[in-house]
Amino acid sequence: MNHDPHENEYLAAIAGLPQQTISPPRALDGHAIGDRIAFRLEGWGPRSFDAGRVIDIKESLHRLLVETDEDIVEVDPRPWPEGHVLPF
Repeated sequence: MNHDPHENEYLAAIAGLPQQTISPPRALDGHAIGDRIAFRLEGWGPRSFDAGRVIDIKESLHRLLVETDEDIVEVDPRPWPEGHVLPF
């Protein structure tokens, strides 16, 4: 079957769409890559906390990878005190 040049261009564009679509953001317990969160890790005092941006999600470990001003840490995404995430 012969297609006119415009139809060929259209078909080529449609064929390339899967490579151009953005995959949906991954999320864990309501936290997605790019979110800013405050957290308290085990062993920290009741007034201690840090904050940072979620840079990756480790679903198999049920952890968020969070970049702070000082470090990159693994954070349990559940709310404190079961997990690490603080409500502010």
